Amino acid sequence: MTRAEHSPIMRLSTRDVAPADGLNYASWILDSALAPSVLSSPTPSKYELDVSALVLPSIAIVAAGGSPSRSIRGPSEIRRTVERYFSLALVLSGSWNFTSVARDRLGPGDLIFYDSRYNQDCNLLSHWGVLNLRLSEQFVRKWVPNPIVLSGRRIGDSVWGRVLASYVARLSPEYVVQAPLPEAVLIDQLGALLALTASELSGRSAVSTPAERSLRDQAHDHIRKRCADISLQAADVASSLNVSKRTLHRALAACGETFGAMLIQARVDLALGMLQSPLFDRVTTAEIGRRAGFSDASHFVKVLRRRTGQTPGQMRRAIHRKLIAPDDDIR
Repeated sequence: MTRAEHSPIMRLSTRDVAPADGLNYASWILDSALAPSVLSSPTPSKYELDVSALVLPSIAIVAAGGSPSRSIRGPSEIRRTVERYFSLALVLSGSWNFTSVARDRLGPGDLIFYDSRYNQDCNLLSHWGVLNLRLSEQFVRKWVPNPIVLSGRRIGDSVWGRVLASYVARLSPEYVVQAPLPEAVLIDQLGALLALTASELSGRSAVSTPAERSLRDQAHDHIRKRCADISLQAADVASSLNVSKRTLHRALAACGETFGAMLIQARVDLALGMLQSPLFDRVTTAEIGRRAGFSDASHFVKVLRRRTGQTPGQMRRAIHRKLIAPDDDIR
């Protein structure tokens, strides 16, 4: 699915129905967006729930928030779940008692991974917020052949788990829709970080090897040479290096880098070179962004402002002023 073809963000809220129907409507929302469960609330007539969701290949991203409540998945709800899946849930706010394989108390910033085949009891003690990534079994097993090392446990306390939690925190439906990278790149980066977290929690070293660092350097060279190609993806670079896409992502992650970040930086560097060169004075900033590999002018402006503190136009004007009126200390 390309960026132009992805489904729009789905938004649902109990504010759209009468208060007396709020809890039943919320139960239907959660069943549709996440999984069948039994929902209860200490104040059913005042229950509130807001959900925004984006469905991508292999992944559904669900941002949700609501009133204190309890959600239980028992044998009956598990039988109603057609396909097995895994969830990666980042707590944004609230205090949670979560029981699946083990019992845990969760708070803001905690990241938990759980399996749809197991019973779950989630008691939300206060107003809460969560970013939940529903992952297909095929996607998870591609990166983590043995998901049991992650299942039912808090994983954000490990070194790679904290990196993964920080990345998940950015993956709201709104961010993914506006991101200056293809969705496939964002999804692959998630898989690589999930793999490294699983490796760390299973006791294997996550320190990069000489082979991984060499592959990182080769990938960096390829990305720099080909970053102007708007359609460039990790699979293209992996093919050029005669490795699998999964191997490439894992090597980059082991070195503390991601394909997406390297690609954006290479495009920024290329754009800066053109903005600073008098050879491109007659080329519009939008065209410079396009020649650097940015498919959208607004994304180019946002990325450059975030990296340099200036828009392309501001940077170009500053360079011209400096050329016309050099600093006193160099006269």
